[in-house]
Amino acid sequence: MIGKIILTIMILGGGAFLLLSDGFEEYIGPYASAAASDIENLKNDPVVQDKVNHIIEVIYEKLISIKLSLGDFF
Repeated sequence: MIGKIILTIMILGGGAFLLLSDGFEEYIGPYASAAASDIENLKNDPVVQDKVNHIIEVIYEKLISIKLSLGDFF
C-alpha cells in the first residue's frame, strides 16, 4: 500500500514538473533534437529501409495465411 502511494506521488510530481516547470524546454530540448536527427538518419539509411520492407512483407504474408486459415472454419 505504501509502495503504491509513493509511486503515485512520484508520477504526479513528475507530471507537475513537466507541466509547470519553466525550464522544461531546456531540459528536454537536447534529447528531442537528438531523437529527431536519429530518426532522419534511419529514414535515409537503405539497409534500414530494406529491413522495414522485409518485416512488412512478412507481416502481410502472415496475415494472409491467418485469413486463409480462418476462411476454412467459416
